Amino acid sequence: KLRLEAKGSTCHPCAAADAPIYNPGMWNIPAVQPQNNCYNYANNQITGTFAQPGRASGHPITSLANCSSPSASSVSDGLHVVPNFSAPLGSGAGWYVALVVWPGADFHWYRQDKVGCWSHKPGSTPARNVDNAGNAIADPNTANRGPYTLFCSYLVTRAGIHIR
Repeated sequence: KLRLEAKGSTCHPCAAADAPIYNPGMWNIPAVQPQNNCYNYANNQITGTFAQPGRASGHPITSLANCSSPSASSVSDGLHVVPNFSAPLGSGAGWYVALVVWPGADFHWYRQDKVGCWSHKPGSTPARNVDNAGNAIADPNTANRGPYTLFCSYLVTRAGIHIR
């Protein structure tokens, strides 16, 4: 099994055949970075729309009090909730992402990359593969997420999910 060691973190082997390769360069160029957010990044889609869960499917987020509304909105876009990120996902089945919430303020998404570690793109800022403490992200559930104190769930997304 492949294990990646970085600053004390051991990342889990990636079980998703379709998991994106960590390539922040394509996300961090001036024409892309400010118009694409964490939801774009997690779904690996540069839309230029600062995509929001549920906007494309007509079920936008109505509350950030807890995980219910952001989760339901992303499920309406075609993502599906899973208990963890260890089950094998064959070609065409997608890759793992994780949803967290800053209660009453914001949501945020992470995605598992081909190497097994996770990465994210906070809002209009650069994509990165470290948490708020500068550590590799072995698991977003245990990473330093700053004010995003609610870990909602792991989900699976795939190429072709329509986001806007």
